Amino acid sequence: MKNLFLYSSLLLFVSGSVIAQKTINQIDISVVAAMPNMPTPYKMKNWKQIGIKQDAFLYDFNAKGALLPLIWWDDSHVNMPGRSFGLPSYVGSIRQKGTNEYESLPVMGSLLGASLLGIDKSNVNGVDFVGMTKHFYNAANGANLIMNKGNLKMGNTFWYEIWPGMAFSMLVDQYPAKKDLAEIMQKNAAHWLDIINNLSVNRPFPDFNFTSYSLEQKKGVYNGVWHEPDAAAGLAWLEFTAWKNSRDDRYLKASKACMAFLQYRPAKEGPFYEVMMPYGAYLAVRMNAELGTSYDEIKMLNWCFDGNNSDRDGWGVISERWGDDDVYGLVGQKKEEQYAFAMNTYSHAAALVPIVKYNPAYSKTIGKWLLNLANASRLFYADEHPKNRQTSGIWQGDPDHVISYEGLRKDLDHGNDFAIFKGILTDKGPYAVGDQVKQYRSMTDICIYGSAWVGMLGAIVDTTNVKGILKLDCNKTDFYADRSIPSYLYYNPYKEVKTVEIDLGNGVVDVYDRVSKKILIKHLTGKQKLAVPAEGALSLALIPVTLKVLKRGNKILAGTYIIDYLGK
Repeated sequence: MKNLFLYSSLLLFVSGSVIAQKTINQIDISVVAAMPNMPTPYKMKNWKQIGIKQDAFLYDFNAKGALLPLIWWDDSHVNMPGRSFGLPSYVGSIRQKGTNEYESLPVMGSLLGASLLGIDKSNVNGVDFVGMTKHFYNAANGANLIMNKGNLKMGNTFWYEIWPGMAFSMLVDQYPAKKDLAEIMQKNAAHWLDIINNLSVNRPFPDFNFTSYSLEQKKGVYNGVWHEPDAAAGLAWLEFTAWKNSRDDRYLKASKACMAFLQYRPAKEGPFYEVMMPYGAYLAVRMNAELGTSYDEIKMLNWCFDGNNSDRDGWGVISERWGDDDVYGLVGQKKEEQYAFAMNTYSHAAALVPIVKYNPAYSKTIGKWLLNLANASRLFYADEHPKNRQTSGIWQGDPDHVISYEGLRKDLDHGNDFAIFKGILTDKGPYAVGDQVKQYRSMTDICIYGSAWVGMLGAIVDTTNVKGILKLDCNKTDFYADRSIPSYLYYNPYKEVKTVEIDLGNGVVDVYDRVSKKILIKHLTGKQKLAVPAEGALSLALIPVTLKVLKRGNKILAGTYIIDYLGK
């Protein structure tokens, strides 16, 4: 007989004694607190299906139609003896197709997204697309770093020079058997370690108040326009994952040095420039749990949301309604320009959803934010807009609408950027747009550069039997972490308790909630029902009954697996 075990006491046996744990209080992120519990209109896309279909479309060498196929072979052998392949940054990119001048971002993003959805890109009918990413390790020109193209020099912009290496490391996590890629990952981290050390001369920690770094001059460079201090966050994550991969303590020391830059930065000087700061905030939460550090989590999380940045004011998470649509949760320029971007939104979610495993006090705020984000992300796609609310509605090569626009704008009144569309885009916004058609660099603003990363969202987000209650997988994008125990986040936007169906699989499990510190379902299998508290969240661990649950120090373990951290 199947029973519903709700909020039964968790008994932790330690040397014969019983220790009870209290429900953990939830911590708000102020920007998320201002969002609606339930966005309107509510219209959730099947993100997994979009990611799977996009993969098939992008990698179809035989696709027919205008501007198709999108993929091509690259036999230039710039950094590797074998062939590689390219994808355009935008559908119709004028100067990329058929060359070796393509960017790593659509390539890495598409491979990573598909891999997170369970598609083996290292063996597609015998073709190893993952191994071809070695093309982006710039060895031939002496940079010896994973860069955004196969022949780039350092010194232009930190995020383009660090983010590709982070994506490469994420791929290595997905393909641990590929030791040749792991070796390149370590080389990349080792070179960045040298740069971190050079930025630390006569200082207790490195200085990232630069735009980039000059390998020739061995010092940071400033372009006179903007700084990119969130390079500290990207490199902290990159070095931390190199440590996890190799256990070389030099990398952990470098990671902590980068985190020190963020820790001692004043709260009012937000460093968020483009895409990397969320990975520093994630790392603060994880390191505090795993390593006992004391990083200011909420300061760094607020930097990822509030938009109050010293060099790029307004870059953060949008918390508004545009026209008839809630766009709460999307990531981009939230103040003057009011421009949200697909890649930034997907990667932001991927970085921060796993933090509830390390500190469940963020469960409600992360669940609420992801509900808004996943709902509003549909607006990056052409099928959610009439023709006069998008810049490239004339292209009909993607009938399933699985490749998104670069971004979404509230209106077209910011300067003269979109003057060429005045009189064409006449309806009220929001508008699906990009930056390339207006600059005559592409025939469309349909953007693989951003859309490729949708597999991150698809791997995380699933729906349940209750409208608006999502099942969020907290393991999928928790790179270089133990993912043996299934972990899910459920947020209930309603003012009353809701019961959702949960599939426990074929094995017999106990369902432990990190928020209430209780076993909610005990010794059951298959499909069960679970109560989610009103306007609350559950951070669940599905524990095989063969594993003994016990408390050791400030951790709760199932066998040898850590399922919860109890704080200091």
